[in-house]
Amino acid sequence: MPSRRRVLVSLTTGLCAAFAGCSIDPAGVLRMSDATTDEILEPATFDVRSNDGGNDDGIDEMRELAAEVLETGSATASGEHPPLHVSYPVRFEDEVVALDRTVLTTETRNNYHLLLDFDVATEGTERSADTLPSVDIEWIESALSDRRSGVDAVSGERTYTEDEQATSVLVPEPAFDVLLVDGERMGVEVEPIETTVTTYEYTLAERLGSGEEYAETLESRYRFSVTELSDDERDVVDEAVAEGGYYASSTDDGAFEGVAHTLFEHEPVASTDSEGHWIVAYEGTTYVAMLDPGRYESLR
Repeated sequence: MPSRRRVLVSLTTGLCAAFAGCSIDPAGVLRMSDATTDEILEPATFDVRSNDGGNDDGIDEMRELAAEVLETGSATASGEHPPLHVSYPVRFEDEVVALDRTVLTTETRNNYHLLLDFDVATEGTERSADTLPSVDIEWIESALSDRRSGVDAVSGERTYTEDEQATSVLVPEPAFDVLLVDGERMGVEVEPIETTVTTYEYTLAERLGSGEEYAETLESRYRFSVTELSDDERDVVDEAVAEGGYYASSTDDGAFEGVAHTLFEHEPVASTDSEGHWIVAYEGTTYVAMLDPGRYESLR
C-alpha cells in the first residue's frame, strides 16, 4: 500500500498537469527516464540536428558551422559570444562529433543605436533624407521598415566600418537635429554601443559515431547498478520511475538525500551548476537519472 506522502505527491503532480496556473517549488527533484538513445544524449551532447523551433537561438549558424567543419575540417565565425559551444560533443544530422575551438582575434567595435522620434517638437538643424550618404539612407530605411501604425518612434542598430563612418553624417553623432522623410519631421538620436567581437576557429577533433553508437559508448562507460538502498530510498526511486518524478517537499527528506549521495558516488554522464545526470541500472531496467538538488545547499 502506497504511503500517504506518496499519494499526496502523486495527486499534486496530477493536479499541476491539469491546471496551467499551478506551480510546484520542490526542495529537490529526482527524475528517472528509460535510457533511450535520445534520453542519454540529450544532456551529454549539443544537438543541432534541426531548426524546428526557428532560428531565435542561432541554430542555423550552428548547423552551417558544423556542416563546414565536417566537410573541410575547420570553420571560422565571429561574435560577441561563441556561436557554437564545444563543452559537449555536437550531434549533427546522424553523427556525433567532438570539436575544438580556438580564439583567432579579438577586436572592439562601435555599434550604434538609432532612434527616430515621430512626435518631435525639436527646433534645430534639419536635413532631408534624400541628401544623406547611401550607408545612412540604408540604416534609416531599415529602421522605418519596422514602423507600425500608432507608434511614436522606431529604432535600429548597426555596425559601421571605418570607411562607412568616414562618410556618415549620423555617426558617431548626427550632424543635424531633425530628419525630413517625405516631408515628415523626425527627431534623430544616435547612441554608441561598444562591443567586443571575437573570431573563433572550429576544428574537427574526433568522430564519435552515430547517435546510437555514441549512446552505447556512454552507457558502457557510465552505467552502474543501484542496489543497496534503504526501504525509504527505494520508495523515492520507485516513485520517480512510476510518477515521472519524485519531488522532495523539504530539505528534511533524508530518503531523497540518501539517493542523492548514492548517485554522487559515481561519475555523472553530464552535469551543470543546477543538475546532474547518471546512467543507472535499477530493478533490471536502465534509466537516465536526473537529480536537481534544488534548495539542498548541502548537496551542491
